[in-house]
Amino acid sequence: MDNSLDWIHVENIENQMAKTMFKTQLHDGEVEVMILAKEKNADTVIIDDANAKKHAKYLKLPVTGTIGVLIKAKRQGYISELKPVIQKMIDKNIYISEKLMKLCLEQVNEEM
Repeated sequence: MDNSLDWIHVENIENQMAKTMFKTQLHDGEVEVMILAKEKNADTVIIDDANAKKHAKYLKLPVTGTIGVLIKAKRQGYISELKPVIQKMIDKNIYISEKLMKLCLEQVNEEM
């Protein structure tokens, strides 16, 4: 597996005025991700905030969260185990409920 990040490209939104159409309850980064996804006709938008996900779904954007990306990575063989990755996230103070962790691990045939 290639560990370089040359496949990541930073893009700026073209329509800065579109940011004003979103409610103030969203962070600028989330708003810009959604605008950019619309501008670029993105395949998937990765958003973890529940409120931002609702807005993305309202805009008919295909949305997933970080855990969804990790589940896909496990299924496609990019990572061998999901549990240690989730545990590292928890260790870094990213909140993941035990119920969600169990549900995710079940989807990839891992045990708590």
